[in-house]
Amino acid sequence: MSENINGKVVVITGASSGLGAETARHLSRQGAKVVLGARRLDRLNALASALGLNAKAIVQTDVTDRAQVKALVDRAVELHGRIDVLLNNAGLMPSSMLEKLKVDEWDQMIDVNIKGVLYGIAAALPHMQAQKSGQIVNVSSVAGHKVGPGGTVYASTKWAVRAISEGLRQEGQSSTARRLEAWWVCRTRVVPRHETCRPWYD
Repeated sequence: MSENINGKVVVITGASSGLGAETARHLSRQGAKVVLGARRLDRLNALASALGLNAKAIVQTDVTDRAQVKALVDRAVELHGRIDVLLNNAGLMPSSMLEKLKVDEWDQMIDVNIKGVLYGIAAALPHMQAQKSGQIVNVSSVAGHKVGPGGTVYASTKWAVRAISEGLRQEGQSSTARRLEAWWVCRTRVVPRHETCRPWYD
């Protein structure tokens, strides 16, 4: 993603930590104009300060709220006149066996991991169609290829991300959608312990 990224406008969800924050740091160093969204405003403020960003380049964003996702994308267009890349990165991975019936956690994963991606597409795609350019990058997972005990619902959401990305690519006149699959594991709120992911690699 760093090739020819200088001056590009990149919106990142889930940018307060983990993959989102590291991507923001990397792209900012490459000269991208990043606009960052996440729920934890304190962490966003700290990241913005470290990167020397304008305060308007961060937006407190809960991706389960369609209006907030739209506001994030609209902020990028307001600041820079366009959006070149949307990184749909926000995600959750509570782990439990289905028999535990943690339905609230299932709902959270569906709302964040699937609907959050769709809300991002709904917010960014009209701008990209109008400017006749843009890339939507959706973060999938190893779990989108292989199901393991305790990760059934999470894996289902990441299969959905793969399907959404491929469908958008097929429907578009150009390659608007891309899927980034996170093959490396880092310690974040999504994956608090690396042991959580052992089933995906067996």
